[in-house]
Amino acid sequence: MGSGYNMRNSVLVAIGGGIGSLSRYEVGQWFALFHPWPPLATLAINVSGCFIISILHFVSGPSERIYLGPRARLFLLIGFCGGYTTFSTFSLLSLDAIRQHKWLDTCANILLSHVLCLVAAWLGYLLSTPFAVSLVKTSRFLRRKRLARARH
Repeated sequence: MGSGYNMRNSVLVAIGGGIGSLSRYEVGQWFALFHPWPPLATLAINVSGCFIISILHFVSGPSERIYLGPRARLFLLIGFCGGYTTFSTFSLLSLDAIRQHKWLDTCANILLSHVLCLVAAWLGYLLSTPFAVSLVKTSRFLRRKRLARARH
């Protein structure tokens, strides 16, 4: 494959990552309005990011009910989810808490992040099949409705 193919993929990842980063920023700003504990926003972003990447992965894979194709998967899973999740920020916040000897904050942030992110990924997996089935049924219904209108 030529360099044009790679460039297109890179652009898809960059655009998805930009949208994911903007989303992460906005969610972080929203959380800051309601709670003063900085790791909470990062925790919420990591948990929701794990849920989103899991459901997208299990719904859109080549052998799944809804195959989005490699470019859509690049855009969504690597681009958007990669830009949205903030595991590097999680690590930095944990390190800062350790350096400040805030052991309860450190343990709470690490434990909650790991447990809740695994639970979110598991829930994404569980909901991926019903989500895909609902999406397929809705698509068929709308297609039939559009065909019925076209006949009249």
